[in-house]
Amino acid sequence: MNVIFLHGFGEDATVWADFLKLLMAEHTYFCPDYASLANIESIDGYADWLNTYIKERGISESVIIGHSMGGYIALAYAEKFAKEIVGLGLFHSSAYADSEERKEIRLKTARVIAQQGTAKFIKGFYPNMFTEAFKEQNTDFIEKQIERYSYFPKEALINAQIAMRGRVDRTKILKEADYPIMILGGEKDTFVPKEAALEQIALLKNGHSAMLERVAHAGMFENPAESAKVVMAFLSKI
Repeated sequence: MNVIFLHGFGEDATVWADFLKLLMAEHTYFCPDYASLANIESIDGYADWLNTYIKERGISESVIIGHSMGGYIALAYAEKFAKEIVGLGLFHSSAYADSEERKEIRLKTARVIAQQGTAKFIKGFYPNMFTEAFKEQNTDFIEKQIERYSYFPKEALINAQIAMRGRVDRTKILKEADYPIMILGGEKDTFVPKEAALEQIALLKNGHSAMLERVAHAGMFENPAESAKVVMAFLSKI
């Protein structure tokens, strides 16, 4: 089975490198990287880019699992290319559109990136992915990640903010899709709060979901073993 993992905002495809080692070897895994793309300004645009990526590799049907912004792209892809999807996973992500308050924050964030540049922005933004306990115990890891992600073109980050701001509500997919859908949430997540994740889990027609304790927005790092168990159980249903 083809399984496509999509990374989130402020990170690249390497977030999946160690995590994939915990999954079943029987599947074929793909991790497209769009972190440096500076010419896309909508989530649908990212979905179209993903469709090109998939076609170029001769992938037919696939399971798509997206982390955070990657989940937004996965949902858009599932809406536009429904016949090519056999499973969908939201990994600390959401089918909701931004609230008006959140849209304003996106604009402010875009302005901050434009003014400060990538390196300074990532230094302030990236640690918010994790719980305080994880940050205290993994300072070297977080610093290395910040250093790695400081190379992103600021135009790519700005346009990603605009894309996320303009996305539409896609909870209809959660309610109506016949294929299995996974929602993996973090009890301490501030980007996708526990309450919002549970609301969406309740919408699922054919779901396999979990809420990870003592995890914020990055289960692939904060609790990779448990996250992998959830993903493997989900894949086994397809």
